[in-house]
Amino acid sequence: MNNSLHRAGAAFLAIALATLATAARAESTATLTKVHLCCKGCVAALEKSVAKVPEVKVVSMQKEGTVVLTAADDASLQKAVDQVAKAGFHGKIDNKEVKFADVKVPDGKVQRLEVVGVHNCCPACTKAIKASLAKVEGVKADTCKPKAKSFVIEGDFVAKDAIKAIEKAGFHASLPKPKT
Repeated sequence: MNNSLHRAGAAFLAIALATLATAARAESTATLTKVHLCCKGCVAALEKSVAKVPEVKVVSMQKEGTVVLTAADDASLQKAVDQVAKAGFHGKIDNKEVKFADVKVPDGKVQRLEVVGVHNCCPACTKAIKASLAKVEGVKADTCKPKAKSFVIEGDFVAKDAIKAIEKAGFHASLPKPKT
């Protein structure tokens, strides 16, 4: 009887220690809110981009426009956020250790700005992009169409304001690389 109690106690202790070790392993999380996720295509594109970073888990809540990233450390989270941006999505991040890279834009007003890399899989994406640009003072027109890989914004506007408006709508934009 003593021997079986001893074995049961040892088994309990082993399970308890394993549980504590798992709990002690710190995980980093980042919750992205206000991400444009209007359809299953948006969710699939975002999740596919995060899948490129090993050991990062992603939970997307389409209706809420929220994405939760979980990783072993902040460095992995940063790589995942970089992939989210590369896929054309943007949001507000609750983790101060990770951030979206700033988009380098011309200073002051411009008459034309080409943007690339904005996720734009369907008419609802296009509608949201156009609505965001309509709020920017001086924007007169854009060439944004569903599934377009790039588009041009025209008018007399501050480039930084246009990019900020696109980001506020839940999209990440880049400028094309200079042609050499």
